[in-house]
Amino acid sequence: TACPCALGLATPTAVLVGTGVGARRGILIRGGDILEATSQVDTVVFDKTGTLTLGKPQVTSVLALDPASMPSEQVLHLAATVEASTTHPVAQAVVRAARAAAA
Repeated sequence: TACPCALGLATPTAVLVGTGVGARRGILIRGGDILEATSQVDTVVFDKTGTLTLGKPQVTSVLALDPASMPSEQVLHLAATVEASTTHPVAQAVVRAARAAAA
């Protein structure tokens, strides 16, 4: 018979692999509990922001809290500097926006 330990290891591993594959395809899943809850979903509603239709988040505007001390362009540049080394889709959108603003 199978060892119950196998299920104890296989289930979290499968959830981790599933969320990782989803992230590489632009689908962000907050955790295993959310993934499990999707088994109860019977309706999905999509918006027209481009996030779901294109699968590529994008920065539409940057608002500085105190533009006199740090303009929006500088906020975007600093955010992109922090996010430059990650592969997270939102981080990549920030980096793309900063590059476009600098061009």
